[in-house]
Amino acid sequence: MTTAVLARHPLVATTDLDEARSAVARRFCSHQLGLTHPGGRLDMVHNAAPIGRDVTLNYMRYGDEVRIVPGRFEDFFLVQVPLAGRARVQVGDRLVPSDPTRASIGSPTEHVDMTWEAGCEQLLVYLRRAAVEEVAGGPVVFDPMADLCAAPLRSWLRLVHLALDDVEAGGPLLGTPLVATQFEQTLISALLAAQPNSTTRTAPVVPIGSRAVRRVLSAIEAQPERAWRLADLAACAGVSARTLQEAFQRELGSTPLEQLRLVRLGRARRDLLAADPGRTSVTEVAGRWGFFHLGRFSQVYRDTYQELPSQTLAS
Repeated sequence: MTTAVLARHPLVATTDLDEARSAVARRFCSHQLGLTHPGGRLDMVHNAAPIGRDVTLNYMRYGDEVRIVPGRFEDFFLVQVPLAGRARVQVGDRLVPSDPTRASIGSPTEHVDMTWEAGCEQLLVYLRRAAVEEVAGGPVVFDPMADLCAAPLRSWLRLVHLALDDVEAGGPLLGTPLVATQFEQTLISALLAAQPNSTTRTAPVVPIGSRAVRRVLSAIEAQPERAWRLADLAACAGVSARTLQEAFQRELGSTPLEQLRLVRLGRARRDLLAADPGRTSVTEVAGRWGFFHLGRFSQVYRDTYQELPSQTLAS
């Protein structure tokens, strides 16, 4: 058994099957739950902590082997990453033999039926359906098998563990709505980019003029402190999120969220130049503008301004 993660955020620990079923149903959805072997013993633990309103990190184990049949998730996507042991997850017509090298991804419209073997412990990443579809620009169905040894998924999982570490430490980085919102948007965008899904096969090319791009850039410049979501920016432009991303890529070679981070980087530089180094820290300024990874902030800052943020603060 691994050390239970999210131990500071316990929800339920029980040996009672009905209590376990009811508790999990309140957080996820109604489902069937049963031990698969006579004499099996339930040892269920569920810890959970939200990043913001769209993404929640969960740790779960059941002890002995169990079968879980939720059917369709409807309102959420669920990435199941085994930390120990194995699971067999049927998603639609695909069977995913899941272990620490292969995660399973359940999409809201796909039927899910799974068996967690004895000793299976999983990190579950809950993503609200509406948030994922806002970023994707429409309905999404993921390939249910995620190869955690592939570089794109390794990068995505590092983001997950960054959030997990921060939550375990009490949330010093993700403790503000601005940072939490930006991180959730990054996590969702990264998963869409890393894992094959229906939008990568069918994304339409819709021409769009510079007017929508200018509107979004103006909105970002006017309110860089706002906890912008991609859907909010698309609403400003009067187009879908996917169309807006295509327009930014075509006209600027970047994305709306990348432009938002660039503007916030400029505001961070302005604040560092104006700050008293005896009363202000780089960490404080970075957090104020939504930069949740201080090392990455320093690297991007140096690449952009040819000096470290600590040098700017001290000048």
